[in-house]
Amino acid sequence: MRLTLYDMRQSFLHGKTIFDLPLKVSYYARVSTEKEEQMKSLENQVTFFEDYIKKNINWVLVSGYVDEGITRNKFL
Repeated sequence: MRLTLYDMRQSFLHGKTIFDLPLKVSYYARVSTEKEEQMKSLENQVTFFEDYIKKNINWVLVSGYVDEGITRNKFL
């Protein structure tokens, strides 16, 4: 079933929550440094989000986006 925004709104008006809807769900995980502890944090985020999404029987996990957030500034 493909939900439209109208369908979602009607579901919410009838007392349903986002957790009740059949959705394809993704995640965004990010850290902003190359430090080892931050990279471990990134792994923890991915694990948390994937487990959280998989626990909901109404949701289907689609691939997430992982951003290491590493910016290399170059000053001219």
